[in-house]
Amino acid sequence: MCGVTNLEKYINDNSPILSGELLETLMKSNKGLSNEAARKRISRVKGDIVKIRGLFADGQILFCSKEVYGSEDYYEGLSRAFRKSGKQYHTILQSLDFHYGQIRLNQMPSYSVNPIENLKGHITFSSVLEKLENLKLVNIGDEFVTISSPISTHALSPNRAKGIETAKNFLLIQFNDWARKIGLSSYNSSKFHSSFGNYQFNFVSPSYIGSLPKKGNKVLIPGFVIADILIGNSIIESEVEFFINKIRVLKYRKGVGNFIPFLIVDSMDTKALNSLKAEGVVIGFVDELFGDKYKELLNSLINLVTNAGAILKKNPEAYLDLILKLNKLVDGKTNNLRGDLFELAVGYYQGRICHTIDIGKMIIHDGNRREIDVFGLLPNSIFVSECKGYNSMVDKEEVETWLGEKVPVIRKWILEQPSLSERAITFQFWSTGGFTQEAIEYLEKKKANTKKYNIDFIDLEQMIGLSKEIKSKKFTEILRDYYVKEI
Repeated sequence: MCGVTNLEKYINDNSPILSGELLETLMKSNKGLSNEAARKRISRVKGDIVKIRGLFADGQILFCSKEVYGSEDYYEGLSRAFRKSGKQYHTILQSLDFHYGQIRLNQMPSYSVNPIENLKGHITFSSVLEKLENLKLVNIGDEFVTISSPISTHALSPNRAKGIETAKNFLLIQFNDWARKIGLSSYNSSKFHSSFGNYQFNFVSPSYIGSLPKKGNKVLIPGFVIADILIGNSIIESEVEFFINKIRVLKYRKGVGNFIPFLIVDSMDTKALNSLKAEGVVIGFVDELFGDKYKELLNSLINLVTNAGAILKKNPEAYLDLILKLNKLVDGKTNNLRGDLFELAVGYYQGRICHTIDIGKMIIHDGNRREIDVFGLLPNSIFVSECKGYNSMVDKEEVETWLGEKVPVIRKWILEQPSLSERAITFQFWSTGGFTQEAIEYLEKKKANTKKYNIDFIDLEQMIGLSKEIKSKKFTEILRDYYVKEI
């Protein structure tokens, strides 16, 4: 490999390859070649080769033959290059992979090593995520960030990702309650998915215990309790590096208050455990914090959300029993999960009506990704349900977005499916908080004037009536307990 021509052949045969690896190979194969001369040879590389710059440590370039560029080998090679020399990009991809391919957009920054606000010497999270999207390694939707399938190692499962998210939301509520009860954090002052020292964490709360607070001129400056949650997979050392990196930066930054870092987990290997301990991180194992039964119920919750369609159709009582068990174990705090679990409530009802149902179904039409909360099928009809399980009323703007941006994409996708295209379609909007008068008037008008599909909108009072029709006392009680009472 003496000349540029041979170097280009080597690149074509080994694409994609980092310039650092190329430099090392070139010097090994040419014993008398100086580092500077080798670099010059690499800089003169031409031909049908794509050069990807500005993403890798020490100004490295990723060389890739045009034949390989865009292929599965290219994406695998790009992922390897990030793992070796592009840690901030690799961390996001690894976190998405750990979470079965999907993390909610507002939670994604917690699982990166990048600040969410400007910080000298650091690239912001939004800039890194944008570059990953430009490389087609992730898709950024209105609500979720999704990994591209060629670079994932875990099986992609939006439903399992949603199950883990639901369980994490539950854990945040429990951790907050635990920290308040022992006086670790200030009452009613904690924030979820919030900023501390320019970085985002799942949990941030001021604390006045021990030596954490500092004396200011006139007031006591609190310390902080910060925490991230990592559950749903057995954790290895590389998968906790995002948290360790954030902690290290904060430790050595001037002006950052004292803090106690927690990482809440369900299982991890010894190397990961030791790495966290070496950084002074408090490892909160779910079963040790809240008990074995709690861990079992969390796993049941993840399983229920992951396999919701099949379970709600074949064994609907499992849903009702789990909600009752969760409520009993955590003293009524499942009210805080009502938004996460509401589509399961709608799915429970639709499972009694429809032959098959799907929860959290993800569809793509012409590059537009949309999620269907509940998708119910009968031989001659389809029910597409949008579910909002919160106190606040749905306003006209939200309804306009639903009918203007979501419904058309889903309808076009349905019409392109040979097995579905001839069935009558009903789009439903379920809202436990009801609808504003303006939204009701708009929906009534659209319902009367739309001929290509049907429109229904259902408030809590109507839901209770529907639950009585299917003669489920348990379901009626859950609707009343979790969607009538205030949080």
